[in-house]
Amino acid sequence: MSNRFQMPSTDAVNLTGRTILQVVPELETGGAEITTMEMAQAIVKAGGRALVASEGGSLEAPIKAAGGEIVHLPVASKNPVTVWRNGRLLADLVKREGVDLIHTRSRAPGWSGLRAGRLAKVPFMTTYHSSVHQKPRAKVFYNSVLVRGAVAIANSHFTAQQIASVYPHVRDKIRVVPRGCDVDALNGVRFTPADRAAKRAQWGVPEDAFVIICPARVTPFKGQDLLVEALGRVAGDIAPYLVLVGSAQGRDEYVGDLKALAHSIGLGDRLVLAGLETDMPAAYAAANLAVVPSARPEPFGRTIIEAQAAALPVIASDAGGFRETVIAKPAGEGGTGWLAEMGAVDALAEALEAALAMPAATLFEMGENGRANVLENYTRTAMCNRTLQVYQELLA
Repeated sequence: MSNRFQMPSTDAVNLTGRTILQVVPELETGGAEITTMEMAQAIVKAGGRALVASEGGSLEAPIKAAGGEIVHLPVASKNPVTVWRNGRLLADLVKREGVDLIHTRSRAPGWSGLRAGRLAKVPFMTTYHSSVHQKPRAKVFYNSVLVRGAVAIANSHFTAQQIASVYPHVRDKIRVVPRGCDVDALNGVRFTPADRAAKRAQWGVPEDAFVIICPARVTPFKGQDLLVEALGRVAGDIAPYLVLVGSAQGRDEYVGDLKALAHSIGLGDRLVLAGLETDMPAAYAAANLAVVPSARPEPFGRTIIEAQAAALPVIASDAGGFRETVIAKPAGEGGTGWLAEMGAVDALAEALEAALAMPAATLFEMGENGRANVLENYTRTAMCNRTLQVYQELLA
């Protein structure tokens, strides 16, 4: 059986006269939340009406600015009574506002949306943003709401295959819609040498240094410890700086371990913990190489496509969604970077050595290949249009 699943086209869709309701627990920064905002903007642009039911958050403002509407409901609650009650509240909203389709992006509101769709007799669909769990049975049942709609969107073929392995009866209703990014914001031509120097000065990094950026939450799951250890095994004349861009979210012990490891292998002051970054395009522009050595398979891996959109060569774990987004070939064959065996420090060190030894012109070519890869496959416009195609499929 093929591991490839249906991927909707990127053709434009007209939603004039249609009202789409997205349901997401909160509207703070996160993959599901940002995608909700982007889709609200796309729905309005396609002529439709975009409603978002949520407990709210900082992303309300851009949704409203784009013409979307927010309805505050307690859909973040996992209390079974509240979840059940939310189903009726959503059904009432659907009938009152003339909603044509319900799209939920999380499990608790998914159960509410499922009930609402049945009560109001409108199509119900989901997006599977999280990892797919194969046990325990109670969790598999709880998560099954994400495949109980007319369509379940997966963010990669890897995620789709995981869904189908746990819920084989839903294989035909899975649609693959990869995440997209804002390729214009990430275009390196927007940044001057002075901009790059300013960001490096903020990090305490010399202007002429080779900078490796690891754009990820600082947690063992993202493999920063593996990356630090691998750098200690790299031979060569270049002494790169490693900038960890992401919040540790209170993992002080892990941060302490990273600093101690860096000191023990001679990395010392060349390890920079930059914390949460509010201007990621500028951060990518100030780097030479992006590395995301995740210690568990990523369902998709948004930062790797962002880095490629910024024309950075990349190194990622040879697992999960990275196998779809990174072209692990020589630059002359369209390669965008390297895939290193997940969890293997020696393999990661070998990839780092290859990148550091590569002529600047070849690294540049690899970065340009990466941007072309994203422009062809992983733009925000493509993601939105593919999702709109799913809407059209169900509305038809």
